[in-house]
Amino acid sequence: MNPKYFYLGKNTMSKPNKAFNIGFISSPHPHSAFHINTLELVDKVKEIHLCCLEGQEPNEFTTLSDKIKTTSNSLNELINNDQIDALIVSVRNDLCAPILEIAAHAGKHVLFEKPGAIHSKDLQKPFEIAEAKNLNLSVMFQNRYSPEMKVIKEHVAKGYFGRIMSAEARTVTSQVRYRNPKHWLFNKQQSGSGILSWLGCHYIDLLCHVLSDQVVEVSAMVDNLNEENLEVEDTAILALKFSKGTIGSLHAGYQLAGSPPGYSGGLYDSHFSIRGTSGFGTIPSKKNIYKFYSEKDDMNLAGIQTMEFSPITSAAYGGKAGEHFIENFLEAINKSEIFQPSISSAIQVLKIVEASLESSQTGKSVIIK
Repeated sequence: MNPKYFYLGKNTMSKPNKAFNIGFISSPHPHSAFHINTLELVDKVKEIHLCCLEGQEPNEFTTLSDKIKTTSNSLNELINNDQIDALIVSVRNDLCAPILEIAAHAGKHVLFEKPGAIHSKDLQKPFEIAEAKNLNLSVMFQNRYSPEMKVIKEHVAKGYFGRIMSAEARTVTSQVRYRNPKHWLFNKQQSGSGILSWLGCHYIDLLCHVLSDQVVEVSAMVDNLNEENLEVEDTAILALKFSKGTIGSLHAGYQLAGSPPGYSGGLYDSHFSIRGTSGFGTIPSKKNIYKFYSEKDDMNLAGIQTMEFSPITSAAYGGKAGEHFIENFLEAINKSEIFQPSISSAIQVLKIVEASLESSQTGKSVIIK
């Protein structure tokens, strides 16, 4: 039996609801234009006000959305504008944490690009300010919103797989030569790390999110195996110990030849699996597919099942799920609720990245406190 499920999309926006004026802060970043596309599609976004930093050209965005009303390069002017309801921050890793701290002091809600900082400790002060003021400082881990991830998380939570023994993730993409080796993503002072902070962070977050658990110990090997002489890792293998006993792994790398150039449309090879004493769930590299099995009687399964999702087409970053991610962030602000994934998730992911780099350098496993 292979049931086919059509995912039509779901959000939690209540109606009627206020329209939002968004402050969009960007330095040159591969995802900034994608976020503008998303804001253009979200009905509850009324206006966009740009703040362009570090040589970011506003013309890159003004042709994408009629909602853009003003452009400037004054960070303080934008953040202290009382007409701005929330901020989207899409900047280099080394620039993000100071902006978050300024925004939190000003009482602004923020959705920021991952990972949000060079070091986990850089996010501690913004976290403390936001917690004291009940502000949303939330991170762009929007892969949590994919329909297959929602289902596998639900299956784990309901105990369909029994006690979870192992969790496996892979995110491999195009080689560095297709991605401009001189890009700031490969500059250690500006990015902090390489593949782990760019793509690996998503899957570290997904492992913790789906398992509702935290990594407590890491053993890792990382290296620079592309032809380019990079300052950051382009290949990483992580062994992860979770607090409930699950053993996990992550393989991340810039490794695929034959890819189109750039950061849009590059080749990807991904995998995500959870395996327990009573069943398993697997999300293969092919999008919108989920395979699972459970011995639990209430599931009444006759072998391995396949779910195939058919999301509504959307030009938003992350598709229709990406739209709903932004909508639900705005709805959390409207309801004075804390939107997840919050800055605490970014802190935990960065701690795991830091432990991985330390483990590879020392040849020893690292305990995360």
